[in-house]
Amino acid sequence: MENDKILIRHVRIIDPVVNLDEVGDLLISEGKILGAGNLGLEEIPEGCLVIDGADLVACPGFIDLHCHLREPGFEYKETIAAGSKAGAKGGFTTLCAMPNTDPPIDNAAVVEFIHERTRQDAMIRILPIGCVTKERKGRELAEMEELASAGVVAFSDDGDPVYDANLMRLALLYSLDLGLPIRTTAKTSQYPAMALWRKAQWRPILV
Repeated sequence: MENDKILIRHVRIIDPVVNLDEVGDLLISEGKILGAGNLGLEEIPEGCLVIDGADLVACPGFIDLHCHLREPGFEYKETIAAGSKAGAKGGFTTLCAMPNTDPPIDNAAVVEFIHERTRQDAMIRILPIGCVTKERKGRELAEMEELASAGVVAFSDDGDPVYDANLMRLALLYSLDLGLPIRTTAKTSQYPAMALWRKAQWRPILV
């Protein structure tokens, strides 16, 4: 096959796992890296596409832990296909999808929908994050064990904090048993900024 190998020359190669940060070459064949660094290539392999990587960086794919892909329900804002394409363009190979969808990711059926849409449309890995509470309303725990079995990688109510301390404690205990983290938002909507502003007073400052 024509151009079955790709050689990227003089590229900055970064791999924190092996404490590597150097300029070298990358030899790729059929999507797999055959060699990296100072390859000592005196001749270009036959049928090899050569790319000048002088201004490029090659590193392990980035992982975005907080993405709003909005599918299902809000496709006019973002879709799995469009979000994954944008992620791949920026060097991301995995996106973790928050549950602010419609319906929210609070049951196995929605998780399976995301998995299926990922298989059909995504260019990279999409990992769903399940809800802590049903419909993200903070009143009743979602079926966390069911969500874990379906393939979520964490739990979150996204921008809706769980205010009930007992409910959150129970959720944390479940998450501990399931071995999956809870990602909560450190904010409150119980004290809106406008309400506080109404209580404020203008006072002159003497300098």
